[in-house]
Amino acid sequence: MSLTTPGTLEAIAARLDVIQAEQGRRARGKLETYYPTSGPLSRAKYRKHMALFRAGSRYRVRLMMAANRVGKTDAGCYETCIHLIGTYPAWWKGVRFTEPVRWWAAGDTSKTVRDIIQMKLLGPVEELGTGFLPAHLIDDLTPKSGISDAYEGIKVRHVSGGLSTVLLKSYDQRREAFQGTAQHGIWLDEEPPFDIYTECLLRTMATSDFPGGTLLMTFTPLSGLTELVQSFLHDADKFEEESAA
Repeated sequence: MSLTTPGTLEAIAARLDVIQAEQGRRARGKLETYYPTSGPLSRAKYRKHMALFRAGSRYRVRLMMAANRVGKTDAGCYETCIHLIGTYPAWWKGVRFTEPVRWWAAGDTSKTVRDIIQMKLLGPVEELGTGFLPAHLIDDLTPKSGISDAYEGIKVRHVSGGLSTVLLKSYDQRREAFQGTAQHGIWLDEEPPFDIYTECLLRTMATSDFPGGTLLMTFTPLSGLTELVQSFLHDADKFEEESAA
């Protein structure tokens, strides 16, 4: 068959459309594919996630404690990214920020932060921009010394025209690494040591020149009834009743 026949030309055009659509999807990242009105990731199928997001408008500190493989990290990453970008979906009823934000995202070790949190935010190193953060909104990346293919800082273009910043930290850096300036938000993926949790509370606390931020944790209680877990279980039943209402 000649390449110039109508049937073949239509097939080529259709294939080009598919390629262009895929390139556009990759450039936009995963963010807009989560929690639509219908489909496998629809909001109706993720009631606990929606309750977690809504709670941000009432509670400064939140914990999504659940089993493995139920989307805890995805939920934490999703909320982190929409605050960094500053564009909120129409259905969003959680906490909002109107300016570029300073954020921390932290996990167990530098390697697990690279392999889990960084991967969720950026995608694989060879395909940066295919994670939750759209490629065209990633302004700058700061490499992390001593860990191959790892970054310690990400600057993100905010809808206001400014730049948001998220710093990637790990618990093995110890409490001292979590001291410093006030943060609009902190996402802790995996249970932190109690002293690091306390430092994060201080970093998001309201002061005379800072309105206060939000602290979001997502983890499975692998260490059992720790002091941190018990501190949240006290009001868990009440929150479940409020979420179901």
